Amino acid sequence: MPRMPKFPSPYGPRPRRSAQLVIIWMVILVIALIVTFYLTSRERDAPASYAEMRLPDDKEPAGGGVKMAKIVP
Repeated sequence: MPRMPKFPSPYGPRPRRSAQLVIIWMVILVIALIVTFYLTSRERDAPASYAEMRLPDDKEPAGGGVKMAKIVP
């Protein structure tokens, strides 16, 4: 009769994780946090600079001003 592979029981003691695996996961986490911080701090002022930019519009009034809505009392 062939030998059955040994599966760990969910109720038994868990196998010990290697220290090298834990260190690798911690390094990956730290690198991900550094990249996230770099990307967010690099683009911190981008929305303000894009808000000041005005795109050309063909439907501007002849005077070049901004068309305001009529206020109804």
